Amino acid sequence: MRILLATPETDQEPYLKSLKKYCPYADIRLWQEVSGTDWQAEYALVWKPENSLFIQQKKLVAIFNLGAGIDALECLPDLPKDTPLYKLRDAGMGQWMLEYVLYGILHFGRHFDRYRTHQEHHHWKPENTRDLREKRIGILGLGPIGRFVGQQLYGMGYTVAGWSRTEKTDLSFPQSSGIESLNGFISQSHFLINLLPATEDTFHILNADRLMRLPRDAVVISSGRGSVFDEHALLLQLQTRHLKGALLDVFEHEPLPEEHPFWYQSNIIVTPHIAAPTQADDAIKQVLADILDIELGGDHLY
Repeated sequence: MRILLATPETDQEPYLKSLKKYCPYADIRLWQEVSGTDWQAEYALVWKPENSLFIQQKKLVAIFNLGAGIDALECLPDLPKDTPLYKLRDAGMGQWMLEYVLYGILHFGRHFDRYRTHQEHHHWKPENTRDLREKRIGILGLGPIGRFVGQQLYGMGYTVAGWSRTEKTDLSFPQSSGIESLNGFISQSHFLINLLPATEDTFHILNADRLMRLPRDAVVISSGRGSVFDEHALLLQLQTRHLKGALLDVFEHEPLPEEHPFWYQSNIIVTPHIAAPTQADDAIKQVLADILDIELGGDHLY
């Protein structure tokens, strides 16, 4: 079995260590070692690879994206269209995403943003706080991670609802589906959680009109893909204080430019795309299970 690992923007060592641990007899190569040679892989494990990889590698049985989002791959002109493309399904990221989302809910919902300001002014002032279970958490995107986050929050007693472009099955909480239901869904979401992927259908799906439909003092938590938002429209809703605050981990252009107004907006928390980092060991175990399925003649594509 010939496996190629290419993760130019992340540390390859944890993935390489896990590959050698779980698949010690495989021929495992790093892209920087085989670039420009005739060596051909059967399976490519990648995260934001160079386009030249797919120009050189012509015998791939499958491509595995070491992350949930495949937008960086889909924009490569020489990505082979007839080679199966697999992406990670949670692989340990769900728990990290849950913690990120829960932090945003508690930070703004329990007024810790205000208490920070009170502390700066040495001001002892308890804030009136409603039971957060009375407020609805709306999750946009019900892939494996969105489902996990929703089910965990629902199990904690929160009021949770989900929205996706197509109806999902076996959910423990209410859902809406289809673009025609989105406006109503947004208008009832006190916490709006963006876990949507970047596609043509989701580009700026949260535009000025839809953001204005959020309840007053609603909170936005965005950790799916940044292109889902019209960032200028989001900024306006935060500047006018129609929205209480936002916890933003993903942006239309990353890294977020130094001059971007999000950096200077007091009711925005900016984090550098760290909400749910890929867990190398869990990711490699999932990839190898998928490879085994392929080798045994399975036709499951994730």
